[in-house]
Amino acid sequence: MKSHELFSELSSESRLAILKALEKEPLKFTRLTTITDTTSPEAARQLNRLFKSSLICKDIEGYYSLTSFGKLVVSSIPNLEIIAQRSDFFLRHDTSSIPPQLLKEFDAFEGVEAVKGVFELVNKTTQLFEEIHEYAWYLTDSFPHYFIPRIEKKINEGVSFRVIYPENLGESLMSGFPERVLKSIDARSIDEVKIVINVSDRFGLLALPGPDGKIDRDDVLIGYDNRFKDWCKKVFEYYFKVHRTLVSP
Repeated sequence: MKSHELFSELSSESRLAILKALEKEPLKFTRLTTITDTTSPEAARQLNRLFKSSLICKDIEGYYSLTSFGKLVVSSIPNLEIIAQRSDFFLRHDTSSIPPQLLKEFDAFEGVEAVKGVFELVNKTTQLFEEIHEYAWYLTDSFPHYFIPRIEKKINEGVSFRVIYPENLGESLMSGFPERVLKSIDARSIDEVKIVINVSDRFGLLALPGPDGKIDRDDVLIGYDNRFKDWCKKVFEYYFKVHRTLVSP
């Protein structure tokens, strides 16, 4: 099967509904029509197409189920759905700095919210920062110095900090931190920061370059569930482990 043929099979809401229903369990025809709210003639037509495409099979007892190929295809659908839902965001931003393996995990973006405008972003992240209790990791090309007292307070409360920043901005970026604060931050530098990740036990944040190649802080994504936070952690850890320039306080 060629890719355009597969996409054609996935272009029908009825066929997608059938595939998602069968992902949960094998089903007989009548039960399948009930779950997918599909008429019998329509269900029969769509099942026939899916059968010919080797996405589903039918056993001798009349149960329809996904083939191994079908399971693989269906497992990829959530990622494609998120890409489609967030198409405006992805059209405006460069995703090349996202580790390739994590481009396949965009289903973790389900439920994230878009924050528009730097003013709203600062207000929201300032409020959320106060709710951090365990850790805060920053992959960033800038660090607001007015946050330094807040960071020091969180360190005193037992919050652990990690920071990755561009090597050419290292001195100016970290210059405002007192030495006692720097000693408590696990900081590393990399050649260039082309993606911003803020992740903590409270939230995850993603900012990507816009058309001009600069990080776009007027349009970022923030999420609060563990899946998105884990995705952000994986991005951070990728850069943290690959680039091992240690920064001495």
